Amino acid sequence: MAASEKAREAYLKAVREIRDSVPKILINVGIAVLIWALTRYAFIPISRDYLLFNIPLPQLIGLVMLIAVAILILGVIREILDITDAAAAYAAYTIGAVRGEVAEEELENYRTGFRGIVYVIIVVLVFILFRDFLNILHPLLSAVLLIVVVIWAVLTLMRSGRAFSGLVSYYTEEWAKRLESRLQTE
Repeated sequence: MAASEKAREAYLKAVREIRDSVPKILINVGIAVLIWALTRYAFIPISRDYLLFNIPLPQLIGLVMLIAVAILILGVIREILDITDAAAAYAAYTIGAVRGEVAEEELENYRTGFRGIVYVIIVVLVFILFRDFLNILHPLLSAVLLIVVVIWAVLTLMRSGRAFSGLVSYYTEEWAKRLESRLQTE
């Protein structure tokens, strides 16, 4: 099968994946935001003066919210990764159609690159969402987790960048060849 036919199939798969996943993502994100907002602006302020077994109720409510939203976010992440994989395949086959071929390794590099970038975006957004509730549990928890997230994000983005190195090398080489041929024709 030619790369252009694979690009068409990958495009159709990406469209199907978007059609299947986007409603699930929107519903889960909507529910997570609603839980987060109600917890932050209603439940925690209401519970400030209460203890349960000598544990401040805002901490328990924050923990319940963290668990509930984490479960919803895991569902969102699965759907986003399905879309990301479909987009990576489409990009690989579309760009590969120019050259007339796509190696399985190249497709895997696109997946690695796309997934890494998406992972970092998701983790940063989730940290921002959870930061205040982590601070309610203990401020040190938020600080330590932030350092871990930063180190992980840097390593992940470096890995993603390396995954695209073959693509960058190919286009740099093509560009250099065009420059050389232009010099030779002058």
